[in-house]
Amino acid sequence: MMRLREQNLQDIQNNVVLTNRDEKEMYDIEQFKLDSKYKILLVDDDKGVLDILEMILKKSGFQCTGFDNAEKALEELKNNDTYNIIVSDYFMEPVHGDEFVRQVRMFNVKIHILLLTGFKDRAPALDTLKRLNIQGYCEKSNNFDQLLLWLYAAVRVLEQNKDIYELVEKTTIQNQEITQLHNNLEDTYSGLVETLRLTVDAKDEYTKGHSDRVSYYSTIIGHAMNLTPEEIEILRIGGYFHDIGKIGVKDQIINKDSKLTDQEFDEIRQHPEKGYSILVKNPIFSKILPLIKSHHEKLDGTGYPLGLKGDEIPLLVRITSISDAFDAMMSKRSYRDELGIDKAVSELRRCSGTQFDPEVVEVFVRLIEKEWEKLWADVGEINRKLGK
Repeated sequence: MMRLREQNLQDIQNNVVLTNRDEKEMYDIEQFKLDSKYKILLVDDDKGVLDILEMILKKSGFQCTGFDNAEKALEELKNNDTYNIIVSDYFMEPVHGDEFVRQVRMFNVKIHILLLTGFKDRAPALDTLKRLNIQGYCEKSNNFDQLLLWLYAAVRVLEQNKDIYELVEKTTIQNQEITQLHNNLEDTYSGLVETLRLTVDAKDEYTKGHSDRVSYYSTIIGHAMNLTPEEIEILRIGGYFHDIGKIGVKDQIINKDSKLTDQEFDEIRQHPEKGYSILVKNPIFSKILPLIKSHHEKLDGTGYPLGLKGDEIPLLVRITSISDAFDAMMSKRSYRDELGIDKAVSELRRCSGTQFDPEVVEVFVRLIEKEWEKLWADVGEINRKLGK
């Protein structure tokens, strides 16, 4: 097959393939309209070949601009992002075709690229085409059907890609909006958690920081038991909110410094269900509701409000119950002083199997025996931040 640059320009222009063929046979009017939307950048170091290619492509309905210098073509591409397709010679001087494409790909990965070669036995290597994301190559000849067919196919692909890119862009925008909404919800959620947590603490000066400490003890137990991050987060938030129902209990009962009457004790016992009713209608708290409603249940079924026993009490609730009881024993109350670490641990062991889950008790006691100085220092920091 004859190399195009060796042909006479006049012969090509007068070639029967181009001048005598009925234009309707080459492309229909819809294809012509489609082609005219796309812009091609031509690169060939032979000015004569460049003129021929420009003439053929414009006749076929394409917008195109030719450059006989690869460096000028690069500058044009950097300054003008309206081109959709590059048709470039492979053997060029001083910049070879694959080097030209390599530089293009440094700033434009979407543009379609076709390499032209006048030597059948010196086509670009397959790994070069793949590495540089070159969509194709074809030989130069006096018959331009192969080139035009490739360009028509490229236009169809670009039309499809345009829809895909628009969808991706729309999806990206939607994802960004969803992410922002999610962040806003997280901020709102965190603010709500903080507000409600402080509201609970404000009910009783003696138990100020109790919810924070229950949250802390619960999460360290969760880590020691190799629970999932989601389960540990439920323990953290559930610890903050386990006593939220006390908002609905009269202050004089919460702060009473003498023994409660049976009626007063019955009202105190209602705080798990009151807490449940406060948060149940908000779906963002759905996963912590069992911890709020059931943290006073006992393994032997003597707890409240439902008298659950054994495995009827979820594991995360059993962890929260132990954390709640331990911090209560380690805290000063209006009616008694704190019990101290030795007596608190002794009580956990005494009630293991009746009130508390034995496995959770064992995990917690081992933590206390091994790391109590660190744990107590962490608790001290929690108290310090709360001004207790």
